[in-house]
Amino acid sequence: MPSSDATVLRLEPLRAWRFVAGKVSALGAVTSPPYDVLEPAIVRRLTDSDLHNMVRLILPRDPELGPGRYDEPARRLAEWQRAGVVIQDQQPALYVYEQQLGNAVLCGLVGSLGLDPARRVVLPHEDVMPHWVDDRLELMEATDADLEPILLTYDDGGAASDAVDAARSGEPWVEADTENGAQHRIWRIDDPAVLADIAAGLATHEALIADGHHRYAAYLERQRREPTRQGTGFGLAMLVDYSRHPLTLDPIHRVVPGLDLATVRERTPEGWQVLPGRVEGVPDRIAVTDGSTWVTLRSTRGQEAPTVAMLHDLLLPAWGVVEADISFHHALADALALAGPQQAAVELAAPRLDQVRRSAARGVVLPQKATSFGPKPRVGLLFRTL
Repeated sequence: MPSSDATVLRLEPLRAWRFVAGKVSALGAVTSPPYDVLEPAIVRRLTDSDLHNMVRLILPRDPELGPGRYDEPARRLAEWQRAGVVIQDQQPALYVYEQQLGNAVLCGLVGSLGLDPARRVVLPHEDVMPHWVDDRLELMEATDADLEPILLTYDDGGAASDAVDAARSGEPWVEADTENGAQHRIWRIDDPAVLADIAAGLATHEALIADGHHRYAAYLERQRREPTRQGTGFGLAMLVDYSRHPLTLDPIHRVVPGLDLATVRERTPEGWQVLPGRVEGVPDRIAVTDGSTWVTLRSTRGQEAPTVAMLHDLLLPAWGVVEADISFHHALADALALAGPQQAAVELAAPRLDQVRRSAARGVVLPQKATSFGPKPRVGLLFRTL
């Protein structure tokens, strides 16, 4: 594989690994959502659903084993490879991946992304938590694999998006249905002329990391530690043209131990209005509850920054919050279930895509867990080894 060129956006063909349908109960049954949206009940259900479910690799049962907790997943993956449960594609390709759930469609290209430590063409938009970067790096080093594609988005793909649409008109290479009702289909692109057109088209673009900042940071750390090893200049990624296949953009809510509504009312700084109740229809609002009572905050000065940035930059310091104690929840119901008199739940509005892109283009990162882009690619349909 060629070395990464950080001056242009590159998505290289790879020989992906995949499960063999006859060796597992069903292709969909061995897949998993990404590690960071897995609630304990989902982990238990997936672990019990099939002996080969990917959750057994990406999130093993015993997190108390420290760095050694990924030794067993590494042995398990090696056994699957030896037994032919997973096989590697014979020829390099870019893969068109489509996921459909109701009216929601995720569609784009999966390949090996050239890493960009200088942030010129691969643009992160939110901060990371070091312990999760270390965790994902330990998994990558133990398995010598990229098991979960990160998700990137860009605008007006031209030749690349034309190639995606053309591939989808043919017979899929892989098909799978998952327990949530989603249908997944994959096609291969291996024609050298088409691959060259895709590479030329992508080279004129930048891409925003939509999902997978911790995994991307782990890719960069792996490259820093092993700069001369073949393959460390790349990481598994899915690239979506949002002008043709828009992604959803949702907030991630917070639960703040030690925070009560009296503190919110009394210590919210100037420039903010504190309204009683959970007020709907207020642009860029922040709503806080102790489980029984709500207050709604709105900026009186107008704003261009996403509310999540203003929460972390202005409000949490004013309230005396220790950020390390905060927990993050994709579902508001999960946050509300934890709310109490001394533990407030904070409901956020989703940032706008233009706000996120503008921040990333300026090199400004939003706070950790600022956004939830979706749909997210399913883990286990395609993965990469070094």
